[in-house]
Amino acid sequence: MAQARKNAITVAVAISPGLTVEYSDASDVQAIMVRFKQLHSIGVREFGLFLDDIPARLQSEKDGAKFNSIMQAHSFYCNAVWAELKKLDSENSLAICPLQYHGKATEEYITEFGKALDPELSLIWTGREICSEYLDVFDAKVFKANTNHTPLYWDNYPVNDVAMLHELHVGPIEGREKGLEDHSLGYFANPMDRFELSLISLSTIGDYLWDTHGYNPQNSWEYSLTLLADNHGDRAAIRNLFRACFESCLRVNPAPDFSAMLEAASFSWKTGKPAQAAQLIEAHASQMLRDVATIKSPQFSKPHWREESMKWLTKYEAVGIALLEIARIVGSCGVSKNSNLSGSKADLDQITSIRASLNSDPTRLFGNGLDMTLAELGDEIRWSLKA
Repeated sequence: MAQARKNAITVAVAISPGLTVEYSDASDVQAIMVRFKQLHSIGVREFGLFLDDIPARLQSEKDGAKFNSIMQAHSFYCNAVWAELKKLDSENSLAICPLQYHGKATEEYITEFGKALDPELSLIWTGREICSEYLDVFDAKVFKANTNHTPLYWDNYPVNDVAMLHELHVGPIEGREKGLEDHSLGYFANPMDRFELSLISLSTIGDYLWDTHGYNPQNSWEYSLTLLADNHGDRAAIRNLFRACFESCLRVNPAPDFSAMLEAASFSWKTGKPAQAAQLIEAHASQMLRDVATIKSPQFSKPHWREESMKWLTKYEAVGIALLEIARIVGSCGVSKNSNLSGSKADLDQITSIRASLNSDPTRLFGNGLDMTLAELGDEIRWSLKA
């Protein structure tokens, strides 16, 4: 606790009441308070009570007899715990994560629950979705109007659990509106379990929170890399890898540099210049493999980044090798009279094999652009074989 205070960090601890709680039972309030009192004795003053991911219906007969709805039971229980916390210490605070913690804030649960909740309690909200593409002032105002509480935002970024396990969330925070701080109680960021890599996105979140009006996602992201990786060559290599890993709930371009290269290469072969397309693809692939060599080197200055991103680095290397073969195929293609590429059955089979191999690894890099481009390339060669 002393170290936290020294570094301007407030330690907050949240507890879930569990699956067997009886909301009407005073002893279950005291059971939570036993732990809260222990935490209070070591200096904790910020507490949380998390009702998320528990049954959405009343479990006990006593609760069923006392309450008309799960919302009524939850608000009764939270208010009872809060009354005990206030008696313990007037400096205590309590944040509640509701059973329904995302949506439009027009749903029955959150509106009834919020209005019944003591106004001194903070109410956690993740936005429209569990992992929200955007957080804006309009939705914050709707939340306040319908729940009588200003939202306390829990932003599920850069976390990459559950359905997002194959994504590496190392891009900057985006889609959070300017001035949101005027319509929210605060903002929490939920990191990945890759703690070193989480610092990249968390650094950009810090910039956003410091100045929401002046925040520039790309400038902040570049600065975070400079801040966290001193070696210029190492930083350049890992930057290229990370810029292929922007796919997330934020729905930004998943691989800006790679997408630009694919677009240029596709334009070249569609305008009768397959050799030029091949050069673009080969140059990008060669740089990717140089990046891999740098990152895998024993001298690489960010070994924790390498370890935490190894799954994505492995696929990045596989894509680099595959692209060299794609460059060879495109460069060997002719151009038909209708400006389509013309190639051999062996070329088509090789493209099909590359697609299957890359798609067999669920690790997400480059978004869907590469697979779509390879499909299009295969179609052009297939059409030429039928002509």
